[in-house]
Amino acid sequence: MRTLNSVEVSDELIRLGFSLTVNNQHANGYEHPHLSERVFVKMSKTGAPVGKQPLLIHPDFSASSHWEAITALSPSQPNTGYRNTNMSGFPRAAGSDSKLAIALDIGTQTDLHQLLELLGLPAPGSAQEPNTNESSGLDLKELGLTVTEREALIKARIGQGGYREALRAYWGGCAITDCTVPALLRASHIKPWRDASARERLDPYNGLLLTPNLDLAFDLGLISFNDHGHILISEELDPESAQALNITPELHLRQIEPPHRAYLAWHREHLFRK
Repeated sequence: MRTLNSVEVSDELIRLGFSLTVNNQHANGYEHPHLSERVFVKMSKTGAPVGKQPLLIHPDFSASSHWEAITALSPSQPNTGYRNTNMSGFPRAAGSDSKLAIALDIGTQTDLHQLLELLGLPAPGSAQEPNTNESSGLDLKELGLTVTEREALIKARIGQGGYREALRAYWGGCAITDCTVPALLRASHIKPWRDASARERLDPYNGLLLTPNLDLAFDLGLISFNDHGHILISEELDPESAQALNITPELHLRQIEPPHRAYLAWHREHLFRK
């Protein structure tokens, strides 16, 4: 069975909005603003495409709840002990200078899209994402879920269903500004999809409707909010850039209720760059 080679994987990552941030002899690193970890693509010394298991992901994913879905998207058995010295940001192998990663074959572009969703990347264009059923990366056997909740969870994962509509109904527009143009608003989970339970993924109190600049800054941990809804601005966001993005200390959530506070506390602890 033919699989994507390293050049094809790299080209598709760039098309999906990834940026090449680590350029090494044996592995190039790509980052996306909606992913907490970079991914790497193998490189050959000669520059020829690498055909065998070209995609490298963080080793922690072998212990995630999505592991079975990830392995199902690989035509071969993933190599969970792949070592390479060039994968900056990945953990070191014990007693070695090499870094650890999971090496994967990728069958098709659709498989790559589904894999990236399992790693936490939102579906591009929401409802336009292909393959809307069993490969959506959901653990449909989670205890306590009703059939209706399972169906809603699948639809939310692929950008369909009522989650965005629920946020629009709650906020009426951007949660901070006066913007009410639907095309300019993004539905963003406070506790990201990759870290949330099934019910947290469907909970409207785990969501904010934000303009693109605020959404991206929030997802990157450059801003957060305290228990009163007042904005917190990371020291990593310099004042000039903050001003250019209209991110000021006066901003605050237009409304906040107790269920929001637990999610915001999680965001401050795990994502906010203090």
